[in-house]
Amino acid sequence: MLYIIGIIFILIAIWQLFMTWQTFTKLKKEGTKDTSSFIMLALSNSLLFAVIFFGVGAGYLLFNGYF
Repeated sequence: MLYIIGIIFILIAIWQLFMTWQTFTKLKKEGTKDTSSFIMLALSNSLLFAVIFFGVGAGYLLFNGYF
């Protein structure tokens, strides 16, 4: 059961990374002066959450939830 939880967290991390990258590339193409200045903070926090989710998922897979 703990392996399934680990896999789910890793899948969420991959999805989070994909969405962050997709938003960043769209912002590079379509961003104007009217774009919020806080978008880079939001993207960095999104990347941080992806790293945390990946770490939790790897912890569940490698250490069976005892980390």
